Amino acid sequence: MKCDCANCSTHACYTKGVNCTGVDQEEVKTAYTPEQHKIMQAAAYVEGTFYSNITRLQETAEFAKAMGYKKLGMGFCIGLNAEAYYIAKFFKKEGFEFYSVCCKNCSVAKKDLGLKQVKPELAHEPMCNPKFQARFLEEQGTELYISCGLCVGHDAIFNMECKGPVTNLVVKDRLLAHNPLGAIYSRYWKRKLGIMDPDEV
Repeated sequence: MKCDCANCSTHACYTKGVNCTGVDQEEVKTAYTPEQHKIMQAAAYVEGTFYSNITRLQETAEFAKAMGYKKLGMGFCIGLNAEAYYIAKFFKKEGFEFYSVCCKNCSVAKKDLGLKQVKPELAHEPMCNPKFQARFLEEQGTELYISCGLCVGHDAIFNMECKGPVTNLVVKDRLLAHNPLGAIYSRYWKRKLGIMDPDEV
């Protein structure tokens, strides 16, 4: 079975070491570049050392330290400017050079590109500019890029344009306090989304 793991009833790859993909394990072992292998080692170190004991914010710092990164760069949504302030404060306290670029950089009007405005009555509603968030961070020598609350789609462009590894610190969900899984944990939302199981009450 490949690409339907969400509907697997056993997840035997995790519980029993079963390989159901048909891909030889040696192919998997040799598929990762040396840089990717280094990232895998750092990620495993953080997971194995701090499992369930530190926050995602702290995990990001520990991962960056394990990788030997000195310069971190964050692309953030202007709607999370207060949060971005404290995130920057934390990473600087941890000893990193920290750079941040908000989504409204360059202040290009949505009207100039024919983009729909949230508030049509505004004469100037600036567009989000994820391509230049990545570009400005690259110009600072960013080694690890951090995505913080960028809109769906804008985050995809940011990830595509970054010239190095990207990690997600915050995923925007305006209705659920930036916790998208809240829709899955709430039976009310599951009912509203039409994904409630027949035997759920």
